[in-house]
Amino acid sequence: MELLIQAIPAWAHIFFAIVMVGGAAGGAYLNAGGISPLARGGVIGAIVTLLTSGIVQMFTVMPGAPKGWHMWFGIKFLLALHVFAMMFLLTKADATDAKRKRWHFSLLTGVALVVAIGSYLGRLRGA
Repeated sequence: MELLIQAIPAWAHIFFAIVMVGGAAGGAYLNAGGISPLARGGVIGAIVTLLTSGIVQMFTVMPGAPKGWHMWFGIKFLLALHVFAMMFLLTKADATDAKRKRWHFSLLTGVALVVAIGSYLGRLRGA
Protein backbone atom coordinates (compact mmCIF):
# COMPACT_ATOMS: atom_id res chain seq x y z
CA MET A 1 0.00 0.00 0.00
CA GLU A 2 2.86 2.36 0.81
CA LEU A 3 4.34 1.75 -2.63
CA LEU A 4 1.00 2.73 -4.19
CA ILE A 5 0.92 5.94 -2.12
CA GLN A 6 4.35 6.85 -3.48
CA ALA A 7 3.70 5.68 -7.04
CA ILE A 8 0.49 7.63 -7.71
CA PRO A 9 1.95 11.13 -7.09
CA ALA A 10 5.08 10.21 -9.07
CA TRP A 11 2.99 8.95 -11.98
CA ALA A 12 0.71 12.02 -11.90
CA HIS A 13 3.73 14.31 -11.77
CA ILE A 14 5.41 12.75 -14.78
CA PHE A 15 2.18 12.34 -16.78
CA PHE A 16 1.01 15.95 -16.42
CA ALA A 17 4.51 17.29 -17.05
CA ILE A 18 4.69 15.34 -20.29
CA VAL A 19 1.23 16.45 -21.40
CA MET A 20 1.78 20.13 -20.58
CA VAL A 21 5.28 20.51 -21.90
CA GLY A 22 4.69 18.21 -24.86
CA GLY A 23 1.80 20.37 -25.95
CA ALA A 24 3.82 23.56 -25.58
CA ALA A 25 6.87 22.13 -27.35
CA GLY A 26 4.70 20.80 -30.14
CA GLY A 27 3.08 24.20 -30.51
CA ALA A 28 6.47 25.90 -30.64
CA TYR A 29 7.83 23.65 -33.37
CA LEU A 30 4.63 23.40 -35.38
CA ASN A 31 4.19 27.19 -35.34
CA ALA A 32 0.80 26.83 -33.70
CA GLY A 33 1.38 30.09 -31.86
CA GLY A 34 0.19 29.19 -28.42
CA ILE A 35 -2.23 27.29 -26.32
CA SER A 36 -5.92 27.92 -26.81
CA PRO A 37 -7.46 30.26 -24.23
CA LEU A 38 -10.10 27.56 -23.83
CA ALA A 39 -7.39 25.30 -22.39
CA ARG A 40 -6.61 27.74 -19.54
CA GLY A 41 -8.61 25.63 -17.07
CA GLY A 42 -6.71 22.51 -18.08
CA VAL A 43 -3.40 24.33 -17.70
CA ILE A 44 -4.37 25.52 -14.23
CA GLY A 45 -5.49 22.00 -13.27
CA ALA A 46 -2.21 20.52 -14.49
CA ILE A 47 -0.23 23.16 -12.58
CA VAL A 48 -2.12 22.39 -9.37
CA THR A 49 -1.59 18.66 -9.89
CA LEU A 50 2.13 19.15 -10.54
CA LEU A 51 2.55 21.35 -7.47
CA THR A 52 0.62 18.95 -5.25
CA SER A 53 2.39 15.81 -6.44
CA GLY A 54 5.78 17.54 -6.27
CA ILE A 55 5.20 18.66 -2.69
CA VAL A 56 4.04 15.15 -1.71
CA GLN A 57 7.19 13.67 -3.23
CA MET A 58 9.32 16.32 -1.51
CA PHE A 59 7.98 15.39 1.90
CA THR A 60 8.65 11.69 1.31
CA VAL A 61 12.28 12.36 0.35
CA MET A 62 13.12 15.26 2.67
CA PRO A 63 13.75 13.36 5.96
CA GLY A 64 16.62 11.34 4.50
CA ALA A 65 17.84 13.79 1.89
CA PRO A 66 21.61 14.05 1.37
CA LYS A 67 23.58 17.26 1.72
CA GLY A 68 22.84 19.75 -1.04
CA TRP A 69 19.50 18.17 -1.97
CA HIS A 70 17.41 20.95 -0.39
CA MET A 71 19.26 23.70 -2.23
CA TRP A 72 18.85 22.05 -5.62
CA PHE A 73 15.21 21.28 -4.89
CA GLY A 74 14.61 24.96 -4.13
CA ILE A 75 16.22 25.99 -7.41
CA LYS A 76 14.16 23.40 -9.28
CA PHE A 77 10.98 24.61 -7.58
CA LEU A 78 11.62 28.24 -8.58
CA LEU A 79 12.35 27.22 -12.16
CA ALA A 80 9.14 25.16 -12.19
CA LEU A 81 7.18 28.25 -11.10
CA HIS A 82 8.72 30.09 -14.05
CA VAL A 83 7.64 27.27 -16.39
CA PHE A 84 4.12 27.46 -14.98
CA ALA A 85 4.03 31.23 -15.59
CA MET A 86 5.13 30.73 -19.20
CA MET A 87 2.47 28.04 -19.73
CA PHE A 88 -0.18 30.36 -18.32
CA LEU A 89 1.01 33.28 -20.48
CA LEU A 90 0.81 31.12 -23.59
CA THR A 91 -2.96 30.83 -23.04
CA LYS A 92 -3.38 34.59 -23.58
CA ALA A 93 -5.35 35.32 -26.73
CA ASP A 94 -4.03 38.84 -27.36
CA ALA A 95 -0.26 38.21 -27.31
CA THR A 96 1.88 39.04 -30.31
CA ASP A 97 3.83 36.38 -32.20
CA ALA A 98 7.14 37.83 -31.00
CA LYS A 99 6.03 37.47 -27.38
CA ARG A 100 4.84 33.93 -27.97
CA LYS A 101 8.22 32.96 -29.47
CA ARG A 102 10.04 34.40 -26.45
CA TRP A 103 7.65 32.65 -24.07
CA HIS A 104 8.10 29.32 -25.88
CA PHE A 105 11.89 29.65 -25.79
CA SER A 106 11.84 30.61 -22.12
CA LEU A 107 9.46 27.74 -21.34
CA LEU A 108 11.56 25.13 -23.12
CA THR A 109 14.79 26.41 -21.56
CA GLY A 110 13.20 26.29 -18.11
CA VAL A 111 11.88 22.78 -18.73
CA ALA A 112 15.32 21.56 -19.81
CA LEU A 113 16.82 22.95 -16.60
CA VAL A 114 14.05 21.49 -14.42
CA VAL A 115 14.53 18.04 -15.98
CA ALA A 116 18.32 18.25 -15.61
CA ILE A 117 18.08 19.25 -11.94
CA GLY A 118 15.45 16.56 -11.32
CA SER A 119 17.76 13.96 -12.79
CA TYR A 120 20.61 15.21 -10.62
CA LEU A 121 18.39 15.09 -7.51
CA GLY A 122 17.47 11.49 -8.28
CA ARG A 123 21.12 10.52 -8.60
CA LEU A 124 22.04 12.52 -5.50
CA ARG A 125 19.68 10.49 -3.33
CA GLY A 126 20.50 7.22 -5.07
CA ALA A 127 17.13 6.62 -6.73
